[in-house]
Amino acid sequence: MDSAESSPKVPLLHADPRQEGIGQAAWQLEDCLRDRLISSYPSNYKARQLHFEVAQADLQYTRALTVMMLLTVFETPPWCDQSNIFDWKSGEERCQVEGVASNHILLSNVSYIPPGWSLLIEAVILFVIARKLLLERMLQVRYFKPINVGYHSLPVIRFGLVMCLWKLADMLVYVIFWPSFRTAFIARTGFLIMLPSVRRLGHCVMSVIGEFVSIAVIYVGTVIFFAWVFVTIFDDMEEVVNGKPVNKGLDSFSRSLNTIFIAGSTDDFVDCLLPSYTSYRSSGILWLVFLVIVHVLLLNLVLDTLVAAYTKYSEEQEEEVLEEKVQGILNVFRTVSRVTGSRFITRQTFMDFCEEFSRSPAVRPIGEETADIMFTTMDADGSDELEQDEFFGICGVIQYDFWAVVTDSPVRQVFPGFWESKGFTYFRNQVYSGNFDTLMNYVLLLNLLLVVSETAYDLNGWEEAKLMEHLELFFSFIYVTEVGLTLCVYSWGQYWSSRSNQFDFMTTWLLLGSSVGYELVDTKGMNVKKYMNILRLLRLLRVVKQLKRLNAVQFMIATITKLIMASQEILILLGVVVFFFSALGMQLWGGTLYATHPALEGTEYEEKDMFVLNFNDFLMSFAVWVVLLLCEYKDEFPSAVAATNSLPGSWIIFLIFYILGVSIIFELVKAFTIEVFVELHKHRNEEVKEFQALEAVENEVKSRGQTLHYRVVGDLTLHQKMIQALEEMEHEIHEALENGDHSHANHANGHESGAHHANGGHGNSH
Repeated sequence: MDSAESSPKVPLLHADPRQEGIGQAAWQLEDCLRDRLISSYPSNYKARQLHFEVAQADLQYTRALTVMMLLTVFETPPWCDQSNIFDWKSGEERCQVEGVASNHILLSNVSYIPPGWSLLIEAVILFVIARKLLLERMLQVRYFKPINVGYHSLPVIRFGLVMCLWKLADMLVYVIFWPSFRTAFIARTGFLIMLPSVRRLGHCVMSVIGEFVSIAVIYVGTVIFFAWVFVTIFDDMEEVVNGKPVNKGLDSFSRSLNTIFIAGSTDDFVDCLLPSYTSYRSSGILWLVFLVIVHVLLLNLVLDTLVAAYTKYSEEQEEEVLEEKVQGILNVFRTVSRVTGSRFITRQTFMDFCEEFSRSPAVRPIGEETADIMFTTMDADGSDELEQDEFFGICGVIQYDFWAVVTDSPVRQVFPGFWESKGFTYFRNQVYSGNFDTLMNYVLLLNLLLVVSETAYDLNGWEEAKLMEHLELFFSFIYVTEVGLTLCVYSWGQYWSSRSNQFDFMTTWLLLGSSVGYELVDTKGMNVKKYMNILRLLRLLRVVKQLKRLNAVQFMIATITKLIMASQEILILLGVVVFFFSALGMQLWGGTLYATHPALEGTEYEEKDMFVLNFNDFLMSFAVWVVLLLCEYKDEFPSAVAATNSLPGSWIIFLIFYILGVSIIFELVKAFTIEVFVELHKHRNEEVKEFQALEAVENEVKSRGQTLHYRVVGDLTLHQKMIQALEEMEHEIHEALENGDHSHANHANGHESGAHHANGGHGNSH
């Protein structure tokens, strides 16, 4: 026990009820910030200690998934040569087809990890994943199941363990037999599906699938009907126009069905209608009716239906999340009040709470100084006690990723006389006012003129003057001087807190290094200079920052930023779908699509010279599915695969991707984008309101000679609504306490029955 107590991650949950309650409250707040509302927690201190192990294992699990995806990208494709399993060979050496020139086997040109090393990495990944799942199962079975709370979903854990066994079996088969086909991608996709964001979006997909099916049935019926009409009209026609049969693609019901499906689902309908329309203009009426029904009505109706269904689902989920977060924070305050026997939180209790909260590897730690700043700020009356409304303000601040740094450069302490001198004071004022940045922007514009002139010389084959080459180094030293002068005014922490400064700092030193290298090394080619120009142009993006002063630009930047942050989950789901099909395509069709394959002769795939779009490795396969995602459906690929592959019905995989990836997931991405943009545009002209508690913390930090930096973590829109809900509840409680309406305050604090309203299993849905 003594050794356990020395660990900083071991909680203070012993027989002392106070420490036990503080630990439980910290656990409640941690789950609340992760959108989970749990009704009750085990009192055994070992449960919290095991929770820390699970949280640490979860971080390792996330890293393992990242390595797993990189391994999938760089591992040797199973259809390639698997001999010499630990030798590093080029793709051209390993991936060969007998009798086919290596230059006809088009690869992504990345370096493949040898099979032996891949297996070792895979074994480590499997161990990390299995350990995390077993720890979660232990925590759930030992401590939460006896109190009838579902903290971790046992069905999800069982699914993950089954995937681990699947992956282990695949590895054993691979080691023993070295087959040309593996099923590891199924287990890898299963691990990605277990991600909370993917499971949440999975519920969303299931909620809109009913709406989608109703439209899909009408769409399929329309395609079948028009396919029957066209084949009835054109099946027995034998005329030829421009060297093509007039009934091309319409001479049998199966071909007609394929042609009408392509015409209705993609933008390639012109190629489908040209032969028949060229000979029979009247058929244009039939084509027009079909295209209007499908393209104008049904396809747009699919998007409208998904937008409506997704908007309804997201609003319900958002409201539920907000309610649970507010309720969770109320539960935290109630737990602390219960163990301290007071409706106030003292400074010492709050410091102990922050210390316990920071023990978990799953949260951003709150340092002692930061905790003291937050408490001092929210303790408006200086009583060294926090009331419930003040605690709400602190919980709102905790949801930000924030840090305080010393504002001024060490020059102020080391050289105080120089700092206060007239000349340097003037320079500091220029930096503070932004005039120094304006001056550097003019320097950047001069640099832009140099880049343009160098480009003109290069394109016209003119010989550059020696002065122009030295000017590159001159500008590089100017940028380094700018960084040095700025760091004479601001501390490193203050400077590095700005991502714009981080970008400038890295490009500056890269540019200087390339400029010096170009001067010192006698380079015969122009590659170094081209890279230098690219770096210089990247730094010139600083000038674009001036556009942020325009309201329209501010709105678009804010919109794009919020879209990216808010769409992370749906993009992850889309990425999982593309990941699965990319790995599947590599396993099934790797090494089958190349220029000299006799089965491809005469196909559109061969006529359009699409050989670079193949499935020879993961990245090449990924490119094909991205093309299909954007183009919706390309018949060249299923036709080529059907011609070269012995697996019957392989074209169905492309149809499944069209339905799942394109028609549902990708359309949901569009629906999500539309819904977010409409919501943002609705509040476009509203003034951005600063969170009062955060503003108070910012002022307190400033009074201590520091600067507060913060950024929102996660969905910006949801975060703003959460802050608004907390402020409303804070004001409601504050007014109730001021008016002496303790019954109303108790109602806001949550009835004892309301605290246990959400059963433990509900926590798994978020």
